[in-house]
Amino acid sequence: MSMVGVVHTTRLVIDPVHRSISESAAELQINHVLDEGILRKLAALGTITPEITDWLTRMVASTEEIGADLAVVSCSSLSPCVDEVRRRVKIPVLKVDEPMVEYAVRHAERIGLIMTNPTTEIPSRMLFSKVTERLKSRAVLIPELCPEAFAKLTRGDIEGHDREVVEAIERMLDRVDLIMLAQISIARVRDKLDPTVAGRVLSSLDFIGPRLNELLNDSRV
Repeated sequence: MSMVGVVHTTRLVIDPVHRSISESAAELQINHVLDEGILRKLAALGTITPEITDWLTRMVASTEEIGADLAVVSCSSLSPCVDEVRRRVKIPVLKVDEPMVEYAVRHAERIGLIMTNPTTEIPSRMLFSKVTERLKSRAVLIPELCPEAFAKLTRGDIEGHDREVVEAIERMLDRVDLIMLAQISIARVRDKLDPTVAGRVLSSLDFIGPRLNELLNDSRV
């Protein structure tokens, strides 16, 4: 049985990621690696440094050492590190948001991006730029950062957090074709949206399991 190592920087996303992978890639064993310190360090530094990249490499390498066939970095803020990490390990390493961004770019011209964590903004813009360049797309990104929602979440005000995010989504829907949620931690707000528009709001949880299946099947060819 194949194994995927999932590298996390917050415990909040472990359960939804595990469910998402299990539902669409049931044959995969899942090994979770958690270190919340790396995200705290990133927030303190304000930018990705060689120290952060080395730290993430160690986390990915730890799951490679116990037999993982591929890895997923579930933290959007660390996605710029993944290209370098891929060069340092032998297993494929997936950016959690990349399949979602690819889908959005292929299916829409005006794409919204909702974020709450300030450390996510620049990495998400960079990923969108790389994907549009690779796919030769003219899609336009319309981002919105909701830092007050993140502040409420860190204070334990989950209802207040979700309300802020829902309001941001509703404000944006008239201006875009699709909306991407930049963090797994805010994916649950889709359950609070009007069902007639919820289908236009994407989470990386929708795409991660199917992409893992694709990578495993490709490796077996």
